[in-house]
Amino acid sequence: MFAEKSALDRGLDAFERRDWKRARKHLEEALQREERAVGHYHLGLLYWRGLGGPREVEAGADCFARAAAQAYPAAQTAYAMALRAGVGVKRDVETARTLFRDAAGAGDSTAMIELATLSPPDDARYWMLRASEMGATSAMAYYADMIMAQDPTEALAWLYAAAALSGEDSARKRAAALAREMSA
Repeated sequence: MFAEKSALDRGLDAFERRDWKRARKHLEEALQREERAVGHYHLGLLYWRGLGGPREVEAGADCFARAAAQAYPAAQTAYAMALRAGVGVKRDVETARTLFRDAAGAGDSTAMIELATLSPPDDARYWMLRASEMGATSAMAYYADMIMAQDPTEALAWLYAAAALSGEDSARKRAAALAREMSA
């Protein structure tokens, strides 16, 4: 016998299928019964983006805050972005920086990239390198730019990696231009 799926599981399944209206309904229902970080985070995304119902940035930020308080890295990143921009919540860059650092420490590559934008140059390079090593192609391109003057060979390697992983024409063109410049 199979047990019936919980409202949370039904909501997450609907989210994965991009059935936003059903996801929103099931996640709201699930969170009335039990506070779960994963549920708050996904419901926050639905509210924040206006998927499956009206766009409600304040409700989205509140959901991110609840999940972030439970140390859910993706929610820490999302809430930190809201705090840094002052969207849906009062602007608070220092709390955003702390949340980005917590999420980055838990391995969230998006948080690493965002933390780099708030950091002095040496720290920024460290976080971009970490995100690059985790496969974040946007970080690879930024990291390449950061180290271009000191180590163009390594910068080219990161641009090639970004082009190969992302399949983006712009990354391929940047790598090709740098390779031509280096061979000249």
